[in-house]
Amino acid sequence: MIKPSILLSTLILVNSIQASANTTSKLESDQALMITDFESAAIPEFVVTTNANISVAKLNDSTALAIDFSNKHASSGVIFSKDKPWKNNNFQYYVLAFEAQNPTNKTINLIATVTGKSSKSLRRSVAIGSNAQGTYYFELAGIGLNEDTGLRDAPPSFKSDAHKMILRGGKTKVDFSEVSSIKFSVDSAIHENKILLDNIRIVESPKADPLSLTAIVDKFGQRADKNFAIKVSSSQELREIAKKELAQLSVSKPLPQRSLFGGWKDGPKLEATGYFRAEKVGNQWSLVDPEGYLFFSTGIANIRMSNTSTFTGVDFKDDSVRYVVPNDVTPEDSQGISGDYTQVRKTKFITNQQRHNMFAALPSYDDKFAKHYGYRRSAHMGPIEHGEVYSFYQANLERRYGETYRGSYLTQWRDTTVDRMVDWGFTSMGNWVDPAFYQNKRIPYFANGWIIGDFKTVSSGFDYWGAMPDPFDTEFVKRAKITAKVISEEVLNSPWCIGVFIDNEMSWGGKGAPIRQYGIVLDAFSRNAEESPTKLAFVNHLKQEYDSLAKLNDAWQKDINSWAEFSKGVNFKEDKVFSEKMLADMSALLTLYSDEYFRVVSHAIEEFMPNHMYMGARFTSWGTSPEAHYSAKKYADVISYNYYREGLDDSTWSFLADLDMPSLIGEFHMGTTISGAPHPGIVHAVDHENRGEMWQDYMNTVIDNPYMVGAHWFQYIDSPITGRAHDGENYNVGFVSTTDIPYAPLVKATKELHKTLYQRRFGQLKK
Repeated sequence: MIKPSILLSTLILVNSIQASANTTSKLESDQALMITDFESAAIPEFVVTTNANISVAKLNDSTALAIDFSNKHASSGVIFSKDKPWKNNNFQYYVLAFEAQNPTNKTINLIATVTGKSSKSLRRSVAIGSNAQGTYYFELAGIGLNEDTGLRDAPPSFKSDAHKMILRGGKTKVDFSEVSSIKFSVDSAIHENKILLDNIRIVESPKADPLSLTAIVDKFGQRADKNFAIKVSSSQELREIAKKELAQLSVSKPLPQRSLFGGWKDGPKLEATGYFRAEKVGNQWSLVDPEGYLFFSTGIANIRMSNTSTFTGVDFKDDSVRYVVPNDVTPEDSQGISGDYTQVRKTKFITNQQRHNMFAALPSYDDKFAKHYGYRRSAHMGPIEHGEVYSFYQANLERRYGETYRGSYLTQWRDTTVDRMVDWGFTSMGNWVDPAFYQNKRIPYFANGWIIGDFKTVSSGFDYWGAMPDPFDTEFVKRAKITAKVISEEVLNSPWCIGVFIDNEMSWGGKGAPIRQYGIVLDAFSRNAEESPTKLAFVNHLKQEYDSLAKLNDAWQKDINSWAEFSKGVNFKEDKVFSEKMLADMSALLTLYSDEYFRVVSHAIEEFMPNHMYMGARFTSWGTSPEAHYSAKKYADVISYNYYREGLDDSTWSFLADLDMPSLIGEFHMGTTISGAPHPGIVHAVDHENRGEMWQDYMNTVIDNPYMVGAHWFQYIDSPITGRAHDGENYNVGFVSTTDIPYAPLVKATKELHKTLYQRRFGQLKK
């Protein structure tokens, strides 16, 4: 039996409100605060360009602003800004609205940045498809707009024909009663983008639906209030879909030009070492498979149950459920969905009613699908610190495949997943695959691990995922070895393991102001060397560089009284001016720090997994200093990056020529809201056909880059509509839906590209 979590009367009320809200709004009003409508046929003086060209053009029967964006710069756009802000005194709830047309043959990810009072700003974005036009809106003030619901973004709160712009980054409360600037831009474009804008205005929002977050998820984990192409209505339908797919996969064959390990059998054959390695062939870096064939890694990351669960709004008073095993090597967000919660359920209570009401139906604890409940002892962000979770995806696997013995549906899922990877043409799996795949002998994979434990840390000043480790701490060295040993015991020296990723998206710093690039160093300066091994290492290094404190003070233009004072801690974080010598020394110290991190991890992998490559720590575009790149070069076999853009743009990736290392994209994706997900992900597409087109465009920029040896899509499975428990990501970025149904247009695109993958990459090489 399925126990409704919402009273029938509430559901009737939802239907009643939806029926009465069928009237649509194009966000037009005589009382709108017009920013500009361009009807004077002259570009207003308050419009300023940044790496873009503008002109006036016709849009339907109106005059519009045409913006030609640059694909040669990291950012390109226009800013609307006046000496006095635009003041809104008429509306309580309101949006920034505008008409836009994309006259090109490529989808544009248009970003809007609106700055309100106190110079605080917010960014939203939207995909505008090829030759599409419409009305778009940026919600500025609304009911519950700034409330943390545990979703990265929520469904539209009102009915409208206009297209909602999606929140980028975290929620920030901004007072938009005064708007000082509006920026329209694109980031790191790979195509020549153009857009026409008109009627930029602030207008009152239509009446909000107070139940826009009520009963939005059905028993399959799908949007209850939306219809879409692959939505299922019964378990029988799900089984029939699975049966048809399994029949198709049973007769599928690997691509004929592939070697046993997925390398290019028709290309040059190098030395066979029995394990994967990286090697430069001509002017291109390449992976080489165990048999000696050239290998390019295309794959999908995050093939596991861990991130499929979402908070139900229920928690337990019994603290035993929150017990953490000492010396565990698996972070909370990588834990599986399992456990016996029979006793703790006696202490159940509703900890978040709004979240609990998001589900139209959750199984009762005596239901056969109750085994798919779990518990998260902590969350990285969101309104719930810990609580009960449920995996609709895992429950749907049981519905699809049945259970002939305990957990048999997971065995079938693993077999089907490998069949899919081979059928779709992928050469490998990506990071974060369930270790249960590690002994498969059909598709190569990457092992993964985290170094967690009670070691000391330092801070970069913007530690998004957490503080940075202190690699000079002996406890960190110990934990690195423990992690490497655990991974080695899972991999068992398998030649199908390409290499190992350790850690992810760490905050190394970034180009810009000293506090951003050298935040780790400045933070260490403020610490006591008796308590911070990194600080002690820095002190010792500086004492070797300067035989007297006077010389350091002279070089840095500081006034430190003694080495003892410096060792105890000095705070330069608020300083705005740094001498050239101090900047050079901070760069050297950041190199010292990052060298030690990569050295420790590399040596741990070398000790326990000498036959497998170290794939680095998956750098980001927002948190990686140049020093970290070159430290990774000294110790990693391949350097990995997570890069969420339309593809590899020259303005960002020119540094690879100087680095000259085999490099790999660990994460990228494109998503859409067309199948019910409130948030499409970081890079937006208009539909699943467009996702496939954009996947091909991205992959081709990687394949054509001589330093790249692969790229992995993130992720295999759509995020839960109500957000994954760890951090609320509720993205449509899967190759399969929450009901484990593949997105056919995306699969079609992968098959097309994979047929000519090796010819495009290595076709100029002689066999």
